[in-house]
Amino acid sequence: MTDPTPPHTHVTNLVTDTAEKTGVKPGAKSAVQVRGVSKIFNAKGKNPVYALRDVDLDIYQGEYIAVMGPSGSGKSTLFNIIGALDRPSQGEICIGELPLAKLRSRQLTFVRCHHIGYVFQAYNLLPALTAIKNVALPAIFSGLSIHDAEELAVIRLKQLGLGHRLDHRPGELSGGQQQRVAIARALVNDPLILLADEPTANLDLNTGSQVIEIFKNLSVDEGVTVISTTHDHKMLANADRVVWVKDGRIDKIRAASELDVAEGTIEISGQRIK
Repeated sequence: MTDPTPPHTHVTNLVTDTAEKTGVKPGAKSAVQVRGVSKIFNAKGKNPVYALRDVDLDIYQGEYIAVMGPSGSGKSTLFNIIGALDRPSQGEICIGELPLAKLRSRQLTFVRCHHIGYVFQAYNLLPALTAIKNVALPAIFSGLSIHDAEELAVIRLKQLGLGHRLDHRPGELSGGQQQRVAIARALVNDPLILLADEPTANLDLNTGSQVIEIFKNLSVDEGVTVISTTHDHKMLANADRVVWVKDGRIDKIRAASELDVAEGTIEISGQRIK
């Protein structure tokens, strides 16, 4: 007899041994499931290039995950696939109980607009628009009127300490202020997942720490699942778990509380990792 349970239901209900060993609470609800995901470029050629190889990963609601790895490790490819910006060559991605492989282009657009927020290293703000109008754009795209979208934008900007910069354009803001505008834009549609790609790379240490603190507060206070790629070991103190990607594979996953972060290195069980 055919099993009537949808395949993604089995994936959603799975809690891995890895998660239990790295501090995830039993019974935590899954936000993202990655199963057997590979990304292959030039797949039909003589020399296929694997950006990802058979990756399995569970991320849970309200977690703050830091993804680390050297350039070319595959972490940005994994970021783009989880964010529905790219499709895997093999395997399955589920956002909650939604299997992305089964969604059509318009359905994926809906998921990106309503369920996922994006924060990028270069801010990606429109230079001709004020902070309010930059933040309101995703809400307008989701179907809200300009008036309602801008009301939501004001709420998010004030929440991030930018109530006095509402009508300023990006060129009139500091780097840290621009990144906070970008975070407000990512949050204006109340996403379930916030993806942040090297969000502190262009910021000084103090400003970067403030941005990371914002992410932690979002995960704790609003239950937003935060997934951030980073090269900066000093930015790990507020994460719940750290995922290392190496050569297109998950190399290790550790609870951030287990890490001894020093200048340029991380110590795990007496072993220093640069």
